[in-house]
Amino acid sequence: MAEPVSDTLFVSEIFDSLQSESPSQGYPCTFLRLAGCNLACTWCDTEYSWNWTKYDVRKEAYTEAIATLAARLAASPRLVITGGEPLLQQRSLEQLLAQLPEALPIEVETNGTIEPSSYLATRVAQWNVSPKLAHSGETLERRLNPTALVKFRDTGRAWLKLVAQSSDDESELSEIVNLVTWPSSRVYLMPQCRSPDQLANLSPSIVNVALSTGYKFTSRLHLQIWGGQRGR
Repeated sequence: MAEPVSDTLFVSEIFDSLQSESPSQGYPCTFLRLAGCNLACTWCDTEYSWNWTKYDVRKEAYTEAIATLAARLAASPRLVITGGEPLLQQRSLEQLLAQLPEALPIEVETNGTIEPSSYLATRVAQWNVSPKLAHSGETLERRLNPTALVKFRDTGRAWLKLVAQSSDDESELSEIVNLVTWPSSRVYLMPQCRSPDQLANLSPSIVNVALSTGYKFTSRLHLQIWGGQRGR
């Protein structure tokens, strides 16, 4: 069934911060977190954006007019659209991006299971694509869509951001990269952690995997600076 066309978006939160991960790490930006996700990763650190059995949707999400959002976001230095899974609302996203300045750099963070529309594939300046590993608790069929990953890869503006729990993940990480012949120069490994202590403890082993595979390593600045405080 096609996604219905709407002049609104289902929003979790909007806040200003630094991009804390991957190629644009350190850039000042505005985050637009959309509500809803098609996965339910066991270690997700933004469950409040989709888990309505655990969180009250009436307090955690709201519907906002696209025109209102466009006015709020137009002056952003850089826009990062995240979730949840933002491509669940990609028809509405198309409308939002069409109303934003062409010069505004736009990133979209996605789990890579949904193919981007032709418009978004062209319009988005940077895709941060994070297919999940088995430790997410999701089945292979739900968490991995090679056809969608290839479409992201072929934009030439997409980076894989693979979340690793330990050096034991090295084989599975490389299986995903090799499955879709993703350029190793556009692969980042990121520790799966939710606190500064976990980040410090896990980072050395994930750095060793990066050294072994030739992939890049990305830390998580929001944990280092603000301890994972929400809205930062």
